[in-house]
Amino acid sequence: MKQTRSAYRRRLLLLVPAALLLIGAVSDTTQSILRGFDLIGSVYRQILTEYVEEVSADELLRAGVKGMLSTLDPYAEFIEQRENSEVDALSRGSYGGLGIKVRQRNGTHVVSYIYEEVRPLTNLRIGDVILRVDGVSLADEAVTDLRPLLRGEPGTTVHLVVRRPWVSDSLDLVVRRRKVLLDPLPFAARFNDEILYLRVSRFTKSSADSVRSYLQQAFREGDVRGVIIDLRDNPGGLLEAAVGLVDQFVAPGTPIVSMRGRQPAYARSYRSSQPAISEDVPLAVLVNRRSASASEIVAGALQDLDRAVIIGDRTYGKGLVQTLVPLSHNATLKLTTSRYYIPSGRCIQRLEYRNGATVTPENTSDSEIFYSQRLSRPLLQSNGIRPDIHVRNDTLPAALRCIDEQDAIFHFVVQQINRHGHTAVPEISEAVKRSFREFYDSASICSESALAAELNRLEKHAHQYGLPAEAMRSIDEFRGAFRRSIAAEFTRSWDLLHRMLRQEFIYQLSGERAGIQDAIADDDAIRTARTLLTDPEALENVLLESTSH
Repeated sequence: MKQTRSAYRRRLLLLVPAALLLIGAVSDTTQSILRGFDLIGSVYRQILTEYVEEVSADELLRAGVKGMLSTLDPYAEFIEQRENSEVDALSRGSYGGLGIKVRQRNGTHVVSYIYEEVRPLTNLRIGDVILRVDGVSLADEAVTDLRPLLRGEPGTTVHLVVRRPWVSDSLDLVVRRRKVLLDPLPFAARFNDEILYLRVSRFTKSSADSVRSYLQQAFREGDVRGVIIDLRDNPGGLLEAAVGLVDQFVAPGTPIVSMRGRQPAYARSYRSSQPAISEDVPLAVLVNRRSASASEIVAGALQDLDRAVIIGDRTYGKGLVQTLVPLSHNATLKLTTSRYYIPSGRCIQRLEYRNGATVTPENTSDSEIFYSQRLSRPLLQSNGIRPDIHVRNDTLPAALRCIDEQDAIFHFVVQQINRHGHTAVPEISEAVKRSFREFYDSASICSESALAAELNRLEKHAHQYGLPAEAMRSIDEFRGAFRRSIAAEFTRSWDLLHRMLRQEFIYQLSGERAGIQDAIADDDAIRTARTLLTDPEALENVLLESTSH
């Protein structure tokens, strides 16, 4: 018996260390979590009880959570006791709010657009600078997202204090919230060459159904030689809506997109499941640098499947998937849990994030090569979707890029409408040209450009170091040459500035649909798409020649 007990004891002594090693290996993550809880709790407790001044427990908690999330990516968010209004709006296709778009720049929040159905019913105007919302000052750096403040139940009101440029420094407005429908298809048309054009502005619950309904009607009404899907400036939306759009042009069972993450629970693949409107109608997709997320899934999947020619500029490259994780106390954590992969196996994501900082990936020209499905075209890692045909919309020359950077055309049109009471789009006459030039000069638009800022720094350092008068004259001569080059570029670029001014007047006075309709007549990407879609042989040759993305 003693021998038996002794043998058992020896075996136990041998097994216990092994078991402890195994437990330690399995539970390293758990132990790290427990240590972290203990350390964070200790720091939290010490600050609240021992710091020289009293600290708000809630504010300290928020700061701690914000600090943790800041080490991840820009999409991580702690949502405290409120709904995620944007996700909710996309899933319903509508929301309760003011029916406006707000542009945030340099700490100001400017009404940049008012939906057409809301315009006759609101006392807001495009260009209004929102200063306070229900007593909350937007000068507070903590206010980064206006949606929770502006949105709410239709019929309720919100009290705004706004500055109306060239009218009033301060206006008190009470604005009623309404049910605002998100129209995912703001414009669609049939060109006289039997090419269909569809502008898809966002991916909401109704996006795929809206496109399907329009296409079915168009195919019933006559021959269709090709379809153009315009995803430029489309920031994305619901994944299912993107899959539902691709569905309409490929055979059931075709792979569209997959998600892969660290945890198996977040892995999922999506295939087409609905009958296609047409599996062979020629197809073009237009994209630019503001096409992101769900837009990139559509463009990338159709490119990988050799189903469409992609025209425009490289897309944004947003291939990270966020999951809403419920927390205690009615809070929610929005956390990146996986990445999007399109049929060839490429990942859409362009940027990398390390310790909260953005890191541009190294050159991927020598990285793994992927292949398209039908033509076996070699495809490089996406880093955003690279078009088969690069067509960049007309852009201002470098000397005038400050006009875009400072939203000068937007603000000038706001000024003209507020000063002159325009209700119809005015002729862009010589008088308007002079007014814009005066506005441009008086507002010192390009004095705040990056190049001008560098020149100002150079002049400041030259004074500090006591450079001789000859050197200072050289700086003055360069400044004069800079101003003259801007003036010359202004004259050379007037045709483009003329179009930009006209389109901004249309957009602000007549709305998005009218603006799109006016712009498509001079759109190089649309012209290129129409030419290719009416020539199947040229379209196939473009795909075959486009071998690297």
